[in-house]
Amino acid sequence: MVLGFAEPRRLHPASVVLGIPLSQVIQSLIFPLFAGFAAGGIVTLWILAIVGVFSLVFRVLDWQRRHFSFDGEVLRVDSGVLSRSHRSLDVDRIQQVEIQRGPVQRLFGLAAIRVETAGSASEPEVDLRVLPEADAVALRAAVRVSKARATGRPSEDGELDDAGEPVGRQVLEVPAKHVAIASVTGARLLVLPAIIGASLQFVGQQAGRFTSWIEEQIGRIDPSTLSDGVFEGPDWWLIAASAVFVAVLVMAFAIGVGLVRDGRFRIERFEDDLHVSRGLLTTRESVVPLRRVQLVVIQRNWLRRLLGYASVQIRSAGGSAGGDGRVTVPLLPGTDIDRLLREILPGVEGVPTLTSHPRMALRRALFRWLRPASYLIAALWLAPGVFDVLDNTIVARLAWASLALLPLNAVLAIVEYRHLAHALTDIAVVSRRGALSISTTFAPVVKIQAVTARANLFQRRLGLASVVVHIAGPGAVVAIMDAAADDATELHRRLTEHAAAPSPAAAAVLGSSSGSREPEPA
Repeated sequence: MVLGFAEPRRLHPASVVLGIPLSQVIQSLIFPLFAGFAAGGIVTLWILAIVGVFSLVFRVLDWQRRHFSFDGEVLRVDSGVLSRSHRSLDVDRIQQVEIQRGPVQRLFGLAAIRVETAGSASEPEVDLRVLPEADAVALRAAVRVSKARATGRPSEDGELDDAGEPVGRQVLEVPAKHVAIASVTGARLLVLPAIIGASLQFVGQQAGRFTSWIEEQIGRIDPSTLSDGVFEGPDWWLIAASAVFVAVLVMAFAIGVGLVRDGRFRIERFEDDLHVSRGLLTTRESVVPLRRVQLVVIQRNWLRRLLGYASVQIRSAGGSAGGDGRVTVPLLPGTDIDRLLREILPGVEGVPTLTSHPRMALRRALFRWLRPASYLIAALWLAPGVFDVLDNTIVARLAWASLALLPLNAVLAIVEYRHLAHALTDIAVVSRRGALSISTTFAPVVKIQAVTARANLFQRRLGLASVVVHIAGPGAVVAIMDAAADDATELHRRLTEHAAAPSPAAAAVLGSSSGSREPEPA
């Protein structure tokens, strides 16, 4: 299997065209298009033709001078036209080899292959676009077999299917129904009305001639031929029907986008890695090394809580989980959360019993929620007397309407207080917080880098304190807000001990029985 790649080989000739990422095509055409539109239509065509010819020549030269080989120990890639690049990856450093198949690539039996290392979360170390699909599958199988032998895991060598692919165990599969529910209950739906409104406004601006014709026809109407009441007011039935139509259109668009992006969402486990695949038109694959899981966040907004669903976000410090190391399960029933946690964090049986925060934390929550509302109300009530506003009547109405924010924010403060809780086990530290959206954050204690206990003047008077647990990775923290002062002190002490000397149970999360900590990627 390896011998076929020992000698340097070129990519498929179709990589001259299909090997260009879409984002790179858009970026390369932005300046020529703007320059051409400014100069005129004929000039635009000439500019695009010249750019196309030069790009094609450059792509052909790049294809001729790009070679790759794999001898069972080192993957080598030589590339570059004017400036040559020679990249070598030892097989034991390779984290994952992934295959991507877009709709056009599947049509022609081609695929792109990406080689990841532990520190290549945002960009692949090697990206081969494109190969015959059979060669891509064979190269991935060869790398995996060699990696299994190098790392002392012969089990991977024996668990291969007829195509030479390793056989994984399915952990989770999100059906299309759940993807559709996630699309209409998530934050993405809130952006779509603005997009549709902007699109309608753009279309309206471009339809000036049609609008002028309509106005001209209305001007020709003889008012004496119209019955009374034609222009007395808006047609509320038409407005209601339009609102329903827009709502249905927005929901249908959201569902379509969600299915294209997250359709066929599936998680499989291969040894100590979770493989995530999703997408209808373009299949996208990500790998989450279990040894590098930093945070697991369970998120439930108010609507998903009513329906009994949640989304789960997995943050990893390595692999191809994305530019920020995140993979999000779009939706799953609340009854499946504990089972998924057991797969992600070995030794964690599910969401543990959480310790609620004292009643004094309610006063802090009320202060946080009522303070911004009070500022807004004060500004609206003082505006007519301090500033020369255009219409004091409108400001007065807004001022009276703003008073409704006080009871609303008070209710949200109570909801937030009732959900404030935390827990600490031998394996993970857990924090729960939120009002409209409740987030429960898990972090393995072996990932703790520092622990900070804070108490401002108001917290000290109420006997409260906050604990911030800093996890390896940019911006990865677990915030435990407004806990009892004694609980915060004990929590700080135990977390510091865990950070200095993880227990054997905690070290098992990293696959080490000695409790030693592996270095985190920069």
